[in-house]
Amino acid sequence: MLIRFPAPGGDKMLTERQLEILYSVVHEYIRTGEPVGSRTISKKYLTNRSAATIRNEMADLEEAGFLHQPYTSAGRVPTSKAYRVYVDMILQRGSLQVPATAREKLRSLKEEKRSIENMLSYLTQLLGSITHYISLAGITVLNDVTLSRLDLVKVDSHHVLLVIILEGGLVHHDIIRTERDVSQEELNDLTSYLNGVIAGRTWLEARDLIRERVFRELVHYTEICMQTLDEVDYVLKESRYRFFTGGTSNILLLPDFRDTEKLRSLLVLLENEEEFAKIVDACATDEPISVIIGDENPVNAMKDCSLVLASAESGVKRTIIGVIGPVRMDYERTIGVLELLCEQLLN
Repeated sequence: MLIRFPAPGGDKMLTERQLEILYSVVHEYIRTGEPVGSRTISKKYLTNRSAATIRNEMADLEEAGFLHQPYTSAGRVPTSKAYRVYVDMILQRGSLQVPATAREKLRSLKEEKRSIENMLSYLTQLLGSITHYISLAGITVLNDVTLSRLDLVKVDSHHVLLVIILEGGLVHHDIIRTERDVSQEELNDLTSYLNGVIAGRTWLEARDLIRERVFRELVHYTEICMQTLDEVDYVLKESRYRFFTGGTSNILLLPDFRDTEKLRSLLVLLENEEEFAKIVDACATDEPISVIIGDENPVNAMKDCSLVLASAESGVKRTIIGVIGPVRMDYERTIGVLELLCEQLLN
């Protein structure tokens, strides 16, 4: 039986038997990290197939670029093409099993009552402890979100807390520094004025109107107004993510990251939040789960890594969670955990 299976570099024809063998080789290599021989596949996975038959098929798969033999007497190891087939088979099959211990940890997320940023930070710690890879979490407002209201709260004589409340209850806050001491009563009056302008208008309309009036009607609040406008613009900017990462130390324990120069390049990339956010945004698709494997990654620092992303939209916000790990990642477990975590977030 022939099964048409999408693979990088063009449309490849793989038989059902070849798919079984390829899946088994990748699964075993993920488990052990050692080259896989035909006898192992025959004994552990495909007991109804002879080692000789499997060996011949593995030779054909190597010729097609799915397997690689590191040295003559060794078994085979999967290439990025093989991992792609393996991952696509996992995603098509669905209904992935998540270990009970991981499910128990994920239940704690429902009990957490935190601010959005604290929740994302907690989420990365939780995901890192479950997967043992680098974890990430980011949130953005959707393009059609509207501003609901603003609040200004005095912190001290030179600092004001700006609270930006978006449609659906998504909240951002920032500290504004002021040259003069502004009373809370003044801030209340200014807040009432700004919210009156915002009501019934798009943010662009409200922003332009406030800028037009600020030097005429709000001359005493010019400094606060301009900082407020800039901050709201920043929050509503298209594709603006705030990213948190966790579990970075996990990769130091993995044999796949023994090359210190490659490890350093990856860590430098993770430290650049803006650049990393662009990469994740480019890799995330409209599908619930996106998997970018090895050479499919857009930057050299991640060519020896796989990036697994899950996205969930709720109300006016989009949350992206994911992990970065070796190409020899436990994809089945990782994808299952991310799917379950997305369900928790949506609920």
